[in-house]
Amino acid sequence: MSRRVSVHHFVANLTTRQYGSGARTSDLLDVNYWREVPGNTEFPRVFGRLDLFTRFYLNRANPAEYYLRVWWDDCPSLNRRDLVGQYGPFLVPFRPDELVCDRVFRLQNVQLRGTGRHTVRLIRLLPASVWRRGRWAVVAETHFSVERGP
Repeated sequence: MSRRVSVHHFVANLTTRQYGSGARTSDLLDVNYWREVPGNTEFPRVFGRLDLFTRFYLNRANPAEYYLRVWWDDCPSLNRRDLVGQYGPFLVPFRPDELVCDRVFRLQNVQLRGTGRHTVRLIRLLPASVWRRGRWAVVAETHFSVERGP
């Protein structure tokens, strides 16, 4: 039987608060895909904290390590995309009897390099086979935009 993991919710927010005794009781505070910085902001600028709420749906999944990569999509360079940072590894200890697992990945001090669209990808390294080395697989993706305010 296959061992699979799928992600149905991957949401960027400022704070995730878990409440109650259940594992699936969370408040996602300030879910907003627009981040405003003061009009006179100089870049690079450090963004203090970003939570990424993730809901995994499982089919006999083993514990796995995940990484997060943040990309600046509107980079003015020739390659039009700039890797802002990679965070992790984050070990997610799935239990064999779990069907759903909620996890919050907390990024501290994300360095923003400019205004525009950003992409956050949840990735994991696939195991190497006899024929090829391990490769990265994108498990989930979300976006946010940084804009100058007044």
